[in-house]
Amino acid sequence: MEKRTTITDIAKRAGVSIGTVHCALSGKPGVSEETRRRISDLAKQMDYRPNAVAASLKRRTIRIAAAFPGPTEESRYYYTFIWQGLRDSIRSRSDYNVSLVEVPFYMGPNSQGNELSALLETEQIDGLITTGYTDLRGMTAFQGFAQKGVPVVLVGDDIPKSGRLFCVQPDYQIIGRTIAELITRQIPAEGGILVSAGDVMVPSHYLTLQGFDAYLQENGCKNPVYKVHESGDQQMTYEHLLRELTVRDDLLGCWSVNARSSVLLGRALVESGRAGKLAAVGSDLFAENAAFLRDGVFSNLLYKNPYAQAYTAAKHLTEYLIKGERPPQDVICIGSEVIFKSSLPMYDNGLYRQLR
Repeated sequence: MEKRTTITDIAKRAGVSIGTVHCALSGKPGVSEETRRRISDLAKQMDYRPNAVAASLKRRTIRIAAAFPGPTEESRYYYTFIWQGLRDSIRSRSDYNVSLVEVPFYMGPNSQGNELSALLETEQIDGLITTGYTDLRGMTAFQGFAQKGVPVVLVGDDIPKSGRLFCVQPDYQIIGRTIAELITRQIPAEGGILVSAGDVMVPSHYLTLQGFDAYLQENGCKNPVYKVHESGDQQMTYEHLLRELTVRDDLLGCWSVNARSSVLLGRALVESGRAGKLAAVGSDLFAENAAFLRDGVFSNLLYKNPYAQAYTAAKHLTEYLIKGERPPQDVICIGSEVIFKSSLPMYDNGLYRQLR
């Protein structure tokens, strides 16, 4: 293993003290500009890289805040894995003296906007990771962080002109295209497709639909498509899906754009008696969806890997705060995977954490 160049090595080569090298490389006073340039050039020639771990021990703890829906009720299907990815990523970088400030938010007074506004006013935060899907108050709150020079990273949904540093998300257009290809290869051209289409205002939902529709159009697929959007009332959405499955005899395929609607679709397939009779694709991997896949209710799951999204966001933000290194692009796309019943063991017992 090649020996790492140290400040001591540079001092010996330059014929100066270790303190002089330290001052020259850290920009501190006490050395002439000529000496500073000579030592800087020598450091480059010797491929000197500062020891980020050692440096981190000499400064205060870097505090990274994460604001996402609390993993309760329907939010647990997806955000449980977001929180796990954040915690594991920060824990793996504990040598850098970095800590995670968890800011779960909920509907009502504990909304994203309210929680972030309170955090900005009361805490010293060095970086923020949060979801890009938000209301005006949430947008105003995390723009407040950016305006104060606190880098903001978005996960899952992007707002390019919000002042964020970068975003980590899947490629939703490709996800939609993948699902369209997967289903249309399994059903005849006249077979209808039911879509549990999510919220028309959420980018991750409508971008996935755009990819799905684009694939059908570009490939001349004439399958009738029936879209059921979320109404704001889970029971009403469920009853709408159940009604479509009951009255539309032409349905041969179905899928969901998001985890919450996926559970509703799976339940409706079972109650309608059409489980196992349609090419059905659920969204994301959690206990309920895994059971639907094992039982033949779903033929596949489209896994967006929320764990890897969060892990990657925390990793790159930490490197930016400690080393000043930006990620290679300002939108980092995390690969998604099609899961079959036979491939489920790859994801059991936390093995999904190794697939980032």
